[in-house]
Amino acid sequence: MEKLKKEIHRVKRHNLEYYQSHLTLIEGYIVEKPDISIETCKALIEGISKLALHLLAQEPIDSHNNADLSDLFKRSLSELQKGRGYSDVFLVKRLGSVVQYIGEIRNYHSDISHGRASLKDQVSDADFAELIIGVTDNLCTYMLRRLDMLSEQELLYEDNPEFNDSLDEQHPLEGRVLYSKALFDQEFETYELELGDYIMESDTEE
Repeated sequence: MEKLKKEIHRVKRHNLEYYQSHLTLIEGYIVEKPDISIETCKALIEGISKLALHLLAQEPIDSHNNADLSDLFKRSLSELQKGRGYSDVFLVKRLGSVVQYIGEIRNYHSDISHGRASLKDQVSDADFAELIIGVTDNLCTYMLRRLDMLSEQELLYEDNPEFNDSLDEQHPLEGRVLYSKALFDQEFETYELELGDYIMESDTEE
């Protein structure tokens, strides 16, 4: 899943390193237990769909715990098709069917879900797992690229007074210069990253 790896490494604003464990699991079981790789592909699509709805539609992450994968994906893709760039309303329905199929494979072939009591009637092979992995790699890469593009907006220093005050309390400077303003003006990427961490911590505490 080289495309997705590069995208996760490139995009800093959404703390996507969490998904590295998914990629490790997917690639580690292709030959030994292909169905675990496929099941993890399903989880990856589901997780990125939830992230998109959380960031673009302001929906709480835990509000989708029992959502159908296909519906979740189609709703997230609808949000990702808004705004700048290429947009195709029919794309949602077409790709939704693909994701629904991946979800069905997971349900029928999974090694670890639904408390399976006996051996499966059918086991996916490594080549089929590679096919599902390729589809997942491209889908998730597309979603993250769209999400990153739509999340880009002009960040103004005045928009985050509580965060600025927090920085200034942690790093007091002598004179009239404020640490937060100096960081914003001179190290904008660091300011943006720390702001993202601050927002995530605030969401967790609520």
